[in-house]
Amino acid sequence: MKIDDAARRLLALPGETAGKLGGSVRGVIEQVGAIAWLLFACIRGMTRLRKEQWRVVVEVTRTQIRFTALDALPLCFLAALLIGGITLLQVYGQLSGFGMENYICQILAQLVIRELGPLLVGIVVISRSGTAIATEMASRQLSGEIDALYLNGVDPVQYILVPRLLGGIVSLFSLIIFFDTVALLGGFALAWLRLPLSIMAYLGALVRAVGPRELEATFFKALVFGTVIPLLCTSFGLRVRLSTTEIPQAVTKAAVGSLAILLLAGAFLSVLIYA
Repeated sequence: MKIDDAARRLLALPGETAGKLGGSVRGVIEQVGAIAWLLFACIRGMTRLRKEQWRVVVEVTRTQIRFTALDALPLCFLAALLIGGITLLQVYGQLSGFGMENYICQILAQLVIRELGPLLVGIVVISRSGTAIATEMASRQLSGEIDALYLNGVDPVQYILVPRLLGGIVSLFSLIIFFDTVALLGGFALAWLRLPLSIMAYLGALVRAVGPRELEATFFKALVFGTVIPLLCTSFGLRVRLSTTEIPQAVTKAAVGSLAILLLAGAFLSVLIYA
């Protein structure tokens, strides 16, 4: 009997594995679908905004940018400074033994601008603003504020979602530019204390290393990440229905889901731009 039970479990293992894999794929597809639907609702809502409504949207968007971008500058500055300096030290230590010091700036610029900058800024925004958006949306949903806005003739998409979408895109783009600048210049200043590097040679190599493709990568990743994070976190927050005990679960799912989509989108864009 024990042999038969073990054989059955062994035979059932491929089906269980396929089921779990299919569930994960379905979850990703559901998340992408939720983002697409909310994005369409935002675009439609923006096209229907009147002039006096735009003033309110702009004011709320400024508040979102202040919380998402300005308040995150100290953390991004510290992370960029340390990442840039440590990366430069590591790259120099590996390449100097092969006489390839001239390639240090190019490798550092491409590594920071193409991958590290957008990814780390996205993680910072998810941990700060993404979780805050999910918590806020869940609280508004449970308190009935979303329904109250509908009853008072206010479109929640225009008043709540559009400013967070616009604020997310502007904030991500600004933070990525800030992060890259600090990582490349501040990182050099930090590593210069230990390495025999010329500032003029470094700046000249940096200008040559940063080309149109790096700028395209920064723009598209900021656009995609700034769109995905607020919309997905809003989606998870609005799924709360019964009690406040669902809020921590929604926040966790929003953070994990946003990070998964962030990694997948970043990899896809890198392959699309640089392949």
